[in-house]
Amino acid sequence: MTDRDHFTASPTELPTPLSVLYSVVEDAQRNKDYLKENAQGLYDHELSDFLLELRDETGRWGKRAEELLAQRLADGGVH
Repeated sequence: MTDRDHFTASPTELPTPLSVLYSVVEDAQRNKDYLKENAQGLYDHELSDFLLELRDETGRWGKRAEELLAQRLADGGVH
């Protein structure tokens, strides 16, 4: 592996805890929106079941992330 193949991001480019929480909230909403728009077009029942389960799980994680994010922002962020 050459030097150019190494990950070169600086520490300022790494995600913060708040950005990770925000990302979880966004992912949950994206999954929910996708299934709302495309649920009727899924004829593969196994895939449909998986996507519904994914929506439910990410929805739970999204709600929890939203709560944690709101608490942290009210406290001025993560220290």
